[in-house]
Amino acid sequence: MKKIINIHLLTISLILTALISFGQNDTIPEITKSGNKVKIGGEKYYVHEVKKGHTLYSISKAYEVPQKVIARENPNVFLGLHPGQVLKIPFKSPQKTKYTEAENDTTEFFYHKVKKGQTLYSLSKRYNTTPDSIKKYNPILSKEELKTRQTIKIPKNTAVYNTQKPKTDTSRELATDQRKGEYIHHRLEPNETLYSLSKKYNVEVEDILNANKGIEQNNLQKNQLIRIPRLQDTIEKRYITEKDIKEPSSKDTTFAKYTDINKTIFECDTSNLYTKEEMNVTIFLPLYLKKNFEKYYIDSSEVKEDGDKKYKKVRRNPDYIYSSSENFIEFYEGILIALDTLKNSGISVNLKVFDTKKDTNEVKNKLARHDLSNEDLIIGPVYDDNFQIVSAYAAKHNINIVSPFPKEKNALKYNPNLIQIYPTWNTQLERFASYISRFNDKNMMLVHSGDSLYYPEIGRFKEKIFNYISQDTSLSDIRFKEVAYKDSLFYLKQALNKGEENIVIVPSEKEAFVTDVITNLNTLSKQDYDIRVFGSSEWQEFVNVNPEYFYNLKVNLFTPFHVNYNKPIVKQTIKRYRKLFKTEPTKYVFHGFDIGYYFFNALHKYGDNLQNCLHNYTPELSHSNFLFYKGKQSLGIENISIYVLKYHTDYTIEEFKLSLSRPKISPKEEKNTDISELNY
Repeated sequence: MKKIINIHLLTISLILTALISFGQNDTIPEITKSGNKVKIGGEKYYVHEVKKGHTLYSISKAYEVPQKVIARENPNVFLGLHPGQVLKIPFKSPQKTKYTEAENDTTEFFYHKVKKGQTLYSLSKRYNTTPDSIKKYNPILSKEELKTRQTIKIPKNTAVYNTQKPKTDTSRELATDQRKGEYIHHRLEPNETLYSLSKKYNVEVEDILNANKGIEQNNLQKNQLIRIPRLQDTIEKRYITEKDIKEPSSKDTTFAKYTDINKTIFECDTSNLYTKEEMNVTIFLPLYLKKNFEKYYIDSSEVKEDGDKKYKKVRRNPDYIYSSSENFIEFYEGILIALDTLKNSGISVNLKVFDTKKDTNEVKNKLARHDLSNEDLIIGPVYDDNFQIVSAYAAKHNINIVSPFPKEKNALKYNPNLIQIYPTWNTQLERFASYISRFNDKNMMLVHSGDSLYYPEIGRFKEKIFNYISQDTSLSDIRFKEVAYKDSLFYLKQALNKGEENIVIVPSEKEAFVTDVITNLNTLSKQDYDIRVFGSSEWQEFVNVNPEYFYNLKVNLFTPFHVNYNKPIVKQTIKRYRKLFKTEPTKYVFHGFDIGYYFFNALHKYGDNLQNCLHNYTPELSHSNFLFYKGKQSLGIENISIYVLKYHTDYTIEEFKLSLSRPKISPKEEKNTDISELNY
């Protein structure tokens, strides 16, 4: 029976200088992998007990896991290793660990992220090398199959793009092929898939999707005509788009994917102005009109003497609104305010509004009874099941569709015409971590509940922070602590340092947990601890946290949306809303206004070239700062804009937008800089 070891997360100080002082000792005792293993948060770990003479370097070599990875999983190692200390070592290293200095030279390799449908053979042809050569520099491929999104190294000394026209492969001259111009036109046989076609014609699945806009991978039909890009075209296009790309550094640079937002592969043709007299727009919302028009309801709250319920008919208040529809009615009112704002601009919108009632059958019936194939834009629906139905319809008819509220993380994969307004959680996490890494010279502390249910999420967040910090700071300079908070002031106090600013990161949306942590941190701020706290936008909705604590702790909140009542457009929107609806606008009104105002103007300006031009279109909006990003042509586009709300000790709140660059500034420069103008 294996020994069971409980691993407790403690308050940790990451001072790598102390660790490295152990040095690489010539008399390091031999280390063998532990036989004890545990599973934490769904991940397997070795449980290693430190012996006399062990160093992080020697443990790293023994387990073939980089020191950085061990440090991320066990931040307490930076207090110094001591006999009897227990470490959790990832079961499988996420990086290659045995390499020569020459192999680690990033200037000698292409780094290729594997896409669906690619094989060692197709990659060897693409880079003019051999499968064995690729395996040589990626030993993992000798044991495991090539995986989608896996990054592999391809040696440059043999990797020369083959741009010469390939010899004609007569075996491809199938009876179903009709060769026309730049494409092979293939008529589908039963059971054929995009993947099988990519193998047959030696092209990527993505190339086929790009050549057949609106095609659905899971809905191919027999005899359907598919365009296959000629092999020569796809090779030359890849050479043009990839040959000048700067090779990645040896450090993680995942944020770099956003820095080329204005170098999109799509061309914005500003000459393609909208020519129709009016634009056709359809909105799907759960308005529950029938329930809102009910004038009576049945009250059964009272009982008779015999115990049976009393039923009586009660007339509703004339201003009654069904609770499940209230937010979406306000959203629709915001769109109406946008139309009212544009009425004198020459923009005409033929608007259709359908009540979905949160019912998939209702949505299907609406699509069956109404021909929406010529719509210029669809907004909604709200709920995932309904949205998937309308999204598939929009993809089939090549209609741009706006998702106004949060959606599942994979929604962008299913429809290249999708425009996602809410940044996905992964995007928010990415930008959150990038901004926080700017404070890498401070005493940084991550606070979480220690609940194993959230280990994977905390692990991802921690990994992103380390990735960004390591871009600007050597591992030996990082000071980072992790606290599993359990209703005690003690562990928080142990992690803080006096005489310097403490950066406390609390990536939680649980009000009870956040309230407890903030309350205790506020107590410590009264004891001469300089604390700056980072949290999420949900904190603004908390009712149990004393608002004064946010100012005392210099809280920074990250949010995709924020209403600044000093903006002229906000003042104008409020004035119009009061006039039309005789009340005050909510955040849903501002959200509806921004989406309507932005897309009605953009459609008029760019027409069918809408998606290609959105990254260039940045009008002033009421609570949004749309910044759209499209990863590749087969994906939808996503708003990646983030605000930071900074609470000051003088009881003011400052708003600024995160841009895509992260310049370093010294503390002296920071004092003389208007932080609202900085680019992070």
